[in-house]
Formats: sequence, structure tokens, C-alpha cells
Amino acid sequence: METTSPLADPRLGAALVGALVVALGWFVSGYRERRRDRRRRAERSIDVQTALAAEIQHYVDILGNPAFDLDEAWRDMVAQMDADDSYVPLIPSERNDTMFQSILPDVQILPEPVIRPVVRYYNQVFAIEAMIEDLRSEHFRAEATPQLQRIRMYTDYISMKKEALELGRQACAVLDDSLNRRPINSPGAARSDQ
Repeated sequence: METTSPLADPRLGAALVGALVVALGWFVSGYRERRRDRRRRAERSIDVQTALAAEIQHYVDILGNPAFDLDEAWRDMVAQMDADDSYVPLIPSERNDTMFQSILPDVQILPEPVIRPVVRYYNQVFAIEAMIEDLRSEHFRAEATPQLQRIRMYTDYISMKKEALELGRQACAVLDDSLNRRPINSPGAARSDQ
């Protein structure tokens, strides 16, 4: 009686080939899924950067508008406050962080070089919003508050806006640079060059 090697059994060969095909399918499927996830993340990053650039640029355009000089506005307001000790400026509330607030939980979607200047800019915007709350408070408006203290607070407010203008310009420059460096084969790359 002749013994045959188990390796010579065609069923074993077929099973090995089948297992190899299944394993290769898992690897290919996993690779495709990771590639699809990277592409989606890149697309989301581009969308978020574009929206942040628009939001920041809007505020930079307002603050840097040649028709509204922050220094001149400060001088006019301080002159009014100096002339009348009871004069209290009316400071409008602002919201210049809607997009940033919506992406805050996913800020890591941004490229590393973009995160720092964008966060610095928005920290300044948050500080301005807090200052506006102080300038609109009953304490600020109270007759017991010395006018000199009001002037100092208003001066700080204008200084903060000037700093936001500079930080906004820096953030826009970094965002523009990041968006212009995206790969040519990325979705929407052709649109941005037109």
C-alpha cells in the first residue's frame, strides 16, 4: 500500500489558494478603506480650512477697512469721553467665531502648521467678546465708575481689535498657503486655480 503525502492532496492546495485569496482580499479591502478615509479627511480638512479662511477674512476686512480706521475711532471716542464724564460708549456685541465653534471638537482635522495661528486668532476673538461683555456691563455703565477707567478699558478694547487684525492676517496667510499646497489630484484643486 502506497502512502500519499497530505501535501499532495488537491483539496489542501485548493484550500490554501482559497485562504490566500481571502487574506489578500482583506488586505486590499483594508488598504482601500484606509485610502478612502484619508481622502475624506483631506477633503474635510480643505472644506474646514476654506470656511475658516472665509470667516477670518470677513473680520479682517471689517477691521482693516480703510473707511473705518481703528486709531481714528479710538481718538474720536476718547475725545468724547474726555469732554463728558458721564458719556458711556455703546459697544455692539459681536460673533466672529461661528465656524470655529462648530469645528472645535475636530480641530485636529487641520494641518499642524495651520492650527497654531488659527487658534491664536480665535483666542483673541474670544478675548474681545469677553471685553465687550465687560464694556456692556452695569459696572462699566455705573456712575461710580471713573471715566478714566472707562477710557482705559475702551483703549484696551481697541488694542485687542488691532491685535485681532494682525493675527487674522497671519491666520489667513497660513490658511491660504495650506490650501494652495494641496495636491493637484485632490477634489476641487482645479476649481481653486481658476
